[in-house]
Amino acid sequence: MSGPNGGLGWRQREVLLVVGLALATIMAWRVPIVGWLLYPFQLYGTFVHELSHGLAAVLTGGEFRRFVVHPDLSGTALSAGGIRWIVVSAGYIGSAIFGGILTLLSVSAVPARRVLVWLGLMLGVLSLLFVRNLFGLAAGVVLAALLYGAGRKLRETWADSLLLLLAVQMMLNALDSVFDLVQISAASGATRTDAQIMAQATGIPAIVWAGLWSSLSLLILLAALRLAYRRVPPPVVHDQGAPVLRSR
Repeated sequence: MSGPNGGLGWRQREVLLVVGLALATIMAWRVPIVGWLLYPFQLYGTFVHELSHGLAAVLTGGEFRRFVVHPDLSGTALSAGGIRWIVVSAGYIGSAIFGGILTLLSVSAVPARRVLVWLGLMLGVLSLLFVRNLFGLAAGVVLAALLYGAGRKLRETWADSLLLLLAVQMMLNALDSVFDLVQISAASGATRTDAQIMAQATGIPAIVWAGLWSSLSLLILLAALRLAYRRVPPPVVHDQGAPVLRSR
């Protein structure tokens, strides 16, 4: 389908599926009983958040030492060195980028079962190496086993659906967490957030950092959807016409 100006159209069915999953997820989060069904996805999002801090520290010349994850979906990562403003910002931005990568993988030629297996293996190894509290270690190992088992046992259709749901959850976790962060940062409570850490380090109000991360997460979400679900134009075939026979 082409747009009104002859540009590329959206693959409407897939976009509607993603939007539908997102809306269903947002509503489910607000229903206590149903929301527990999504708890493993949200918990996985916490692991991604804390590991994003650690990865940013390593990539900017620092060291990732350890992290903890708690049952209330909170967590803390401990790193040394690196570029501080990048390391602190990486939790929310990294979650959004990771969700975007999973979205692209969900429409790529890579089998979803293989992606799930690798996600499980990576989470298991990183949990054993860096998690330093009992709940976090147990949760990381269980989530890793579930992802690995899903990749090994699920049919490809179900694996595709699970990967897409996981991608949507990661991007929504990033956005929803940042929106909550905006509310927390606007208040004068004692909760110590990434935005408040940045405010103390830079003098820029926490609400500004929270709003910036929220905007960047939304842009990453839109960019991922655009890359994943814009139609590729068909190749243009030029008709050279039949050869002309000339008589002598």
